[in-house]
Amino acid sequence: GPSRPLHETRLRMARSFQHIRTIFGEFVLLLLAMTLLSVVAAFHIFDGVGQAALNRALGFAVVVPMLSAVPYAIYFVVRLTGLMQHNDGLQRAATTDRLTGVLNRPGFDTVIRRHMAALGDHQYAGLMLLIVDADHFKRINDRLGHPTGDKALKAIAGALKRSMRGSDAVGRLGGEEFAISFPCTSLEQGKAVAERLRLSIGKLSVSAGKKSARLSVSIGGAFYTTPQLFDRVYGAADVNLYHSKRTGRNRTTITSVAAHGRRYLQADGQQQNQQAARLTALPAR
Repeated sequence: GPSRPLHETRLRMARSFQHIRTIFGEFVLLLLAMTLLSVVAAFHIFDGVGQAALNRALGFAVVVPMLSAVPYAIYFVVRLTGLMQHNDGLQRAATTDRLTGVLNRPGFDTVIRRHMAALGDHQYAGLMLLIVDADHFKRINDRLGHPTGDKALKAIAGALKRSMRGSDAVGRLGGEEFAISFPCTSLEQGKAVAERLRLSIGKLSVSAGKKSARLSVSIGGAFYTTPQLFDRVYGAADVNLYHSKRTGRNRTTITSVAAHGRRYLQADGQQQNQQAARLTALPAR
């Protein structure tokens, strides 16, 4: 599935950090062993030449290995920094949509899991899930060509990302469909955010030669204040998205998801985990 590359990347990163810890531990043990060996050798060699000379020899035996270790320590730090930057690059590549630069499905799934966990810990008053779908995208591809269609997706993704906070999740689920998850205190606040996004994208256009097309999006959203199965939240937002499409496009439809009882939410923990991960298997429109 789409989450497999992310899982494999995390395994590679975990193995890399394990190697780093092992190498660093071996380096420290080797330094201590060499220092101890130098002290023992100095004690035996300079034992008969007087206490002052012995003290200087012992000091020399301690200082030299420590100073000799400095270049190796610098080299180790440089290589470690490079390895960590490489691992960060692998993580970003595994969670970022190549075309638009926003999160891909596995990356979005990771962040929305954190959002749901924080909601369960009462860190948020509520969460909003928005599904944003480009209007008449097939028409843009047919009239202006697929390269221009790609430009339209990049423009929409850029507008969404610029309008949201760094802690919010903006992802591309596939095709012309995007999703946004963000903390939200009320249904009205979520509606205001969705409308702001719609109006922002409505100012954009793409062109190819003398032909151009104004961009617009339809948005469906679901606001919830208690932990929910992902399928339930996504299903509500998806229904609202289709309502926006059916009633003329270029509009938003946002509703609240009613809370379920504790018994419903805790009935099957394994099922909840499977449903929360289902995002990565959703078919592209």
